[in-house]
Amino acid sequence: MAKIFKHRTDVAYFDYKDFKTLQRYINVYGQIETRKKTGLNEAQQRRLARAIKRARHIALLPFVSNG
Repeated sequence: MAKIFKHRTDVAYFDYKDFKTLQRYINVYGQIETRKKTGLNEAQQRRLARAIKRARHIALLPFVSNG
């Protein structure tokens, strides 16, 4: 499988309020994409997961998909 973002390794901060950007890192089942698909390093992937979980907690993103 190809990486989603080939040139997105310079991301410094993921904002949990920017749910449009975070949606791109969630698959059709509502799961967070793996590092292999996102192309992020470990620290960036942890920051991404934390932002997605915060957005889910305040109901900006769903916990599961509608399907």
